[in-house]
Amino acid sequence: MKDFKKDYYKILELNASATIDEVKLAYRKQAKKHHPDLNPDNSECENLIKDINEAYEVLGNKDERFAYDQYLLDKKAKRKYESTTKAQTNKNKRTYTKTTTKYKEERTYLKGKIFIKYCGKHDERDAENILRETFYKLKITQTNAVIEQTCKLQTSEEFLKVFAENKPLNLNIEQPISCQILDKNKLIQNYKLHLLNLTVPNPEITNVTKHEGESFGIITGSFYCYVREIKSYEEEILVDECFGETGESEEKVENGIKYFRKEYYNTDCSKYWGNWIAEIINTKYTGRTQTSGSYIRHEYTYGSSKRSQWSTWKYTPRTVTNNSGCLGSFGSILGIGLGILFILFLIPKLVFLLPFILIPFLLNLLPSKFWNWIFRIAFILFGLLFSFAIISSLIGTSYKKEEQAVVKPKPLIEKPKYTPVINPRPSNQSNQILDTLITHYMTWEDYKGKTYEGNFSVKKSAWDQAHFYKQNLDISGDSENNYDKIIFSLKENDKDKLAGLYSMFDSIERGNKPNPMEFAEIIVSFVQAIPYTIILPNECNSKYYQDEFTAKYLSSPDARCDGFEKYGINTPVEFVANLNGDCDTRTLLLYTVLSHYNYDVALLSSSHYSHSILGINLPYEGVSFNYNNQRYIFWETTVQNIKPGILSDEISNTDYWRISLKSK
Repeated sequence: MKDFKKDYYKILELNASATIDEVKLAYRKQAKKHHPDLNPDNSECENLIKDINEAYEVLGNKDERFAYDQYLLDKKAKRKYESTTKAQTNKNKRTYTKTTTKYKEERTYLKGKIFIKYCGKHDERDAENILRETFYKLKITQTNAVIEQTCKLQTSEEFLKVFAENKPLNLNIEQPISCQILDKNKLIQNYKLHLLNLTVPNPEITNVTKHEGESFGIITGSFYCYVREIKSYEEEILVDECFGETGESEEKVENGIKYFRKEYYNTDCSKYWGNWIAEIINTKYTGRTQTSGSYIRHEYTYGSSKRSQWSTWKYTPRTVTNNSGCLGSFGSILGIGLGILFILFLIPKLVFLLPFILIPFLLNLLPSKFWNWIFRIAFILFGLLFSFAIISSLIGTSYKKEEQAVVKPKPLIEKPKYTPVINPRPSNQSNQILDTLITHYMTWEDYKGKTYEGNFSVKKSAWDQAHFYKQNLDISGDSENNYDKIIFSLKENDKDKLAGLYSMFDSIERGNKPNPMEFAEIIVSFVQAIPYTIILPNECNSKYYQDEFTAKYLSSPDARCDGFEKYGINTPVEFVANLNGDCDTRTLLLYTVLSHYNYDVALLSSSHYSHSILGINLPYEGVSFNYNNQRYIFWETTVQNIKPGILSDEISNTDYWRISLKSK
């Protein structure tokens, strides 16, 4: 197989302009010079003679040599382009030092005694066992811990062994837990701590009491766990950033108008094309026209080069003109003939019109005194008909206005503004930037066509902290129970950091005085108006995903994707900052916001449908999820202006839905 990466001209010691005779002569010379028989002590001759033969096979064949020369030209052009591009990129690149806030996790490992009070209800489903064992559903009523040992830096062998040999305690213990610890002065100090990876190797059940099918007791034993503290620190990083034009441009001409656009650098040094810009140039009609059926186009010259350009095809309806002369006379004769045929064949069939012709004649025979009454009655009937026509016209106009109101304009979302939060210093010192405020402006409509607008913001530090918290959340997302823990943790971490969003909704509520249902529609329609973005735990590439929806969506030209996000979800603060959200992200934000305003809401999820949806306890009509005599209306969040109670057929089986979070 030929290897075009080799320099065949160099092997045969030739120039690229060598003739075929020169190639043959050079081949004989090199083959004789390096033949193995003439160089018995040179081990490299065998490989060298192979290259010489291969070079002759390529350069000695017209077609092979043409392909090889074309390869060399393409290679040279590519090197020149890369060299020019690299020089242009270096010209449009700046490097500077940026101070960023980063976060790190510090763990303190704890050991001590734990006391878990429980109430166990008899489980009828598991009670029918051939061994006559009794099963209970445990509900934790109180948890206390006494901390005996702390380990700040690294875990000891004892901790490592316990965590390796035992699984964390699988009980629904409410965090934080009341803990007691002795300080340096041997005094008891009380704390509320989140005990993570809580492990009890040898639990014991004491003080057991049974009453009317219920069991009460205390689970106790030595426990091992850790508590986590997130600390921030400043770090200077070196940033390479590109800017400006790349030097590349494109032109096109349509209908005598010249368009051009330029190529620019993104900050990450990738490239993008700007918008087409129109430039009116001098045009002149050449007099040439082309027609095709009812379509026509014209030829123009433009610019100083006098190049020609055809306009786009335009539809021109044909018009019928009156003809005179011989054809006109023939048409008149034909019309007379048709008139005679009409009288002979059609008039007998129109006899039913005869009474309408005779009635006016008979009325004319009546005395004049009857005519006054006839005119009065006719005038009254005409007035009634005229009034009815005006009312019908008004009703039709209002109906059309109602129809037009159904057309929903696209919401307006402006680019975010980044405003530094300055700590004022005395005049002889410079101001210190404490934080950055990320502000969005948005207009949207509710389901009745009423428009709302407002600015909402979030701190950059809150965004960084929310992302760091999610990335370091130590919960596996494989099971439904763990999914519930994940979204609960993200909601709890972010719920007090959305003051900028709550402020916008508070202002809208004060200005419009909506009732609870109207206010809920304002909030949900706001989230529905934000364009859908799929959130993925890995790269935004369809070939990495097996499910049909993700692969098909990523293959579409308008796909919006936010990749490499842990659990495939953005937290409420992240969503408010970057406006990237799919079903889980949207539903979690709405659950957090509506809970803040004291609505009875539920976050409904379905592993079968791979979807998340909002449930709200309000008196709407439509599809609902019933739980403990409460009716939660399904409310889709991923499509603009979808009203509550509407659920598509593909996800309509309520047996596949469950409550993951519930506010009340």
